[in-house]
Amino acid sequence: MQEYSLITLLLFQLFLIFFRIGAFTFGGGYVMIPIIQHEISEKHKLIEEDELSEMLVLAQSLPGIMAVNAATSVGYKLYGKKGAIICALGVALPSFLIIVLLAGLILRYNDNPHLQGAFQWVRATVVGMIAAAALKMGKPCLRNKMQIGLVLAALLFAIIDV
Repeated sequence: MQEYSLITLLLFQLFLIFFRIGAFTFGGGYVMIPIIQHEISEKHKLIEEDELSEMLVLAQSLPGIMAVNAATSVGYKLYGKKGAIICALGVALPSFLIIVLLAGLILRYNDNPHLQGAFQWVRATVVGMIAAAALKMGKPCLRNKMQIGLVLAALLFAIIDV
């Protein structure tokens, strides 16, 4: 009975970690990457950073929402199917609740210049957070001039929209 309580407590802790990540991260899954890495690898030391990086790369390559894929794979690694479900719910539930609560207000006050300014600020912040995540995840991959050249070429093609 005591073992069941401990697992329930650990699953609840994992749910709270991903709920917090989902609630306080704007901009989608790519913005969540450094926060997931910090919470799971650095702060709670649940999964080694190298292994988590591989899991996040896999989550990005799978179809579906990157944040949910990442949360699901972390949960599955730690506690199997129950962990996968708990983490996926944890990361998705805040967005669902926020959308339900704010949808009417956003539609009603969409023409407000203060609201439009706030959304522009959020967009700029998201770009910065995605750039930070790309740098953090990309540093270990850039080991020689060829790899650096490929990254710069991809960046150039993305900018000029080829």
